Amino acid sequence: MRIHFFGATRTTTGSMYLFEINGKRLLLECGLFQGRRDETMERNRHFPFDPKKVDAVVLSHAHIDHCGNLPNLCLQGFDGNIYCTFATRDLASIMLEDSAHIQLADSQFVSKKRAKQGLPPVTRFTGRSMPRKQCGNLSESITIVRSRCWMA
Repeated sequence: MRIHFFGATRTTTGSMYLFEINGKRLLLECGLFQGRRDETMERNRHFPFDPKKVDAVVLSHAHIDHCGNLPNLCLQGFDGNIYCTFATRDLASIMLEDSAHIQLADSQFVSKKRAKQGLPPVTRFTGRSMPRKQCGNLSESITIVRSRCWMA
């Protein structure tokens, strides 16, 4: 098993951990990074892995810094299942719609500033272009790896 720590490393936002287990790739969290504008745009637009090669996503909860970049992951080719509790699914659907509106407003603001400098506008998904995904429930048993934990 290999674990890659991609988000919330030396920061508190953008949680994202990629597990490689028995030939499968499981992404724990897909959080939106929040910080300085240039770094935020770079981190949220470009994943340090190929989204098409991720088999499944598991969400621990619905905070934007844990699920907010799911629409981008899907737009870049992720087509697997997303596993979470029913409560997380219900809240994440509301949070992601709100996040999309905030990101759209932000991209419009940045695009206006860029236009004054003769630069092209930035693009971002809108609520209408956000992909729709079915979410599975974590109570559905999924065995990816069997492990034992002992108290040290």
